Amino acid sequence: MKISEMHLGFLGFGHMAQVIFQAIDHAKLIPRSQVSFIRRDPQKMRENEKTFGITSTSLERLLKTSDLIILGVRPHQAKEVLSQMKGMDPAKMVVTMLSGIHIATYRKYLKNPLVRVMPNTASEVGMGMSVFSYADAPSEVFRSLTHLLFSCMGEVIELPEAMMDISVGISGSGPGFVFRLIEAAAREGEKRGIPYKDALTMAAQTFMGAGKLVLKKGNVQNLLLQIATPNGTTEAGLKKMSELKIDEHYREVISAATKRSKELSEES
Repeated sequence: MKISEMHLGFLGFGHMAQVIFQAIDHAKLIPRSQVSFIRRDPQKMRENEKTFGITSTSLERLLKTSDLIILGVRPHQAKEVLSQMKGMDPAKMVVTMLSGIHIATYRKYLKNPLVRVMPNTASEVGMGMSVFSYADAPSEVFRSLTHLLFSCMGEVIELPEAMMDISVGISGSGPGFVFRLIEAAAREGEKRGIPYKDALTMAAQTFMGAGKLVLKKGNVQNLLLQIATPNGTTEAGLKKMSELKIDEHYREVISAATKRSKELSEES
């Protein structure tokens, strides 16, 4: 099946589902006439129809007409929704964005091709990181379709489900940690006389540029050697980072998010 021929259904249409739809629509992967959605709030559903130019529908019809279903309800609604999905055509493909719900839980209800995906908020600007964990060895059709859908928002990586919690710490929650660091740099610039807006631009562009360099070069240590000239400003800052054990503390930040992800999985 060509992606342009596929019918896509969003079961749940909150912020991340809207980001995904907009990316797909911008990339012209699937015509709007082949996209439908459902959400619990009737008023928001009507507003979304007007805003995005796609059709809301019933759960029964969405499950019947969609070739691929993106599940984006709240985790506490998972069991109720999955029980309603039980018995649907096993050929339907399912992508779930629900955090903390293991593949084993889905398999109690569904036998369909299924992948857990954890996108992050940077997907909104086409620079997201989406981590995939397939329930079973995916067919080439399923893999190519799902990769194509999410690669239009940024990078895609496949990992075993056991790696999903640490992925939350690194990339799922990661933008929040970077926001804090950017804000800290901008406020320091403001404190020393730079207008806040300009300092914020400097800090954000620096993080974005550094990230792109890492992706291009692939060796952080070499980049550090290139920039940290002896007795220079960067070396002075890096020495202070070592004294403050910034690296260790940041690993603890990631560890805290990872731990909470595991707890949420156990609670669900």
